[in-house]
Amino acid sequence: MLDKPEKTYQLLEALKAAVPFEVELTPSLTAHLQAQQVTVAFKPREIVSQISYAGDEGGIVCHIVPKEGRDALIVSLTHVRAHRTLPFAGAVFDYQQHRMNKLKKRNGRNPFG
Repeated sequence: MLDKPEKTYQLLEALKAAVPFEVELTPSLTAHLQAQQVTVAFKPREIVSQISYAGDEGGIVCHIVPKEGRDALIVSLTHVRAHRTLPFAGAVFDYQQHRMNKLKKRNGRNPFG
């Protein structure tokens, strides 16, 4: 199991209550979107419009809908950075670190670059 169920549920509820909030896309996510030739231009900072849980394998995911509103980016919470002034920023960081460590241990390498 990758996630700690109780902590993940608490963070999920806190994030849902805080929507909408701003996140910064990681450089690796931006590079991936460019490599995939995604036609929507996402800015380095975007607004999360919805939060959901994709099970233990997918984890917490952020729904980002650009102002045009036609296409959405649904991305793992591990690929965005919450501003440290947000009340849940510490919990997000802990969640990200825990998930990355678990994935690295499972796969034998860093899954995020």
